[in-house]
Amino acid sequence: MYDGPRIDAHIHQWDPRVTPRTVTPAVKALGWNPRLLRTLAQKAVPTAMLEFVGDPETALNPYLPGMWRADTRPRRVRGFVHVQADWQAKGPMGVVDETRWLEQVCGSDLLAVVGRVDLASPSLDAILDGHHAASHRFRGIRDYLAHSDGNDALADWASRPDRTAEAAWRRGYDRLGERGLTFDAWAYGHQLPSVATLLGAHPETAVVLDHLGSPVGFGGPFAGVGTTARERDEIIRRWRDDIAAVAAHPQAHVKLSGLAMPVSGFGWHRRDVPVTAEEVAEGFRPLVHHALEVFGPSRCMVASNFPMDRVSLDFTTLMDAMDLLTEHLDEADRRAVLHDTAASFYGITEDQ
Repeated sequence: MYDGPRIDAHIHQWDPRVTPRTVTPAVKALGWNPRLLRTLAQKAVPTAMLEFVGDPETALNPYLPGMWRADTRPRRVRGFVHVQADWQAKGPMGVVDETRWLEQVCGSDLLAVVGRVDLASPSLDAILDGHHAASHRFRGIRDYLAHSDGNDALADWASRPDRTAEAAWRRGYDRLGERGLTFDAWAYGHQLPSVATLLGAHPETAVVLDHLGSPVGFGGPFAGVGTTARERDEIIRRWRDDIAAVAAHPQAHVKLSGLAMPVSGFGWHRRDVPVTAEEVAEGFRPLVHHALEVFGPSRCMVASNFPMDRVSLDFTTLMDAMDLLTEHLDEADRRAVLHDTAASFYGITEDQ
């Protein structure tokens, strides 16, 4: 097993009791009665979103720095990159409050911040300045791209099907590159051709593709997708071609993360017996090994995506699986995937 330093390159922190989230009003009103709160969430939250999360407790309960540190304690993890997490802001500058809150609660475990902004906003520069003022660890932006394209059983995170085609959005995307900021691109697998087109037209902005492009249903049925072995084989085949097209652009990186979310289709969150590291490695292998091949270790980074993936497995199981999936690499390449790539991409220095 790998015994070097690690960076957890993608996590989320929240506390719905005090931070503005979709579920905050319900948590404040009914937090004294967890059973009633859960029942309300199951009835009020759209089915597609409940299925995406896998368990409403993930969104209803806090996930704070002490909980992340307890999860990761068995491993040598320096700290984490925090990626925006659906902060419900009032007014265009409200998204900056998430970055400000992180600085108040996270301490030295916080290595870098990926904030939120609508890249088409006319206030873009002011918002980016606000993020910078709120944290010296602010490094880039994630603006949701993941959209179901008409599949009602699959949750929409982006407000429109293909934001990357909008002229105002692309101007904002270019502005990130001009300012030396990164972009976290999270899209579903069927949207990867649009991501590749964006990268080809705008090479100046450094990009990391979150969660290997989230190919829906590659591990089993989800949202009516991947219902047969033949269909799952086709999902992976198409993904292999599309992810290679993304990797062809030298400014593109990828996060080996997010594959334990229910959207992958493995259904591990419903099991009575916890999944093993060997099972996880076997399930992830077709995607992780292909990504390592087409991007190379210097453009791949491992992340937990906790607490979203936490619904399916614990941190030790996930990292043991990633160790198995990288054991064929030499020492330098393995360290790159588990630490150095994230440090380089997000400008994380040795003294942090």
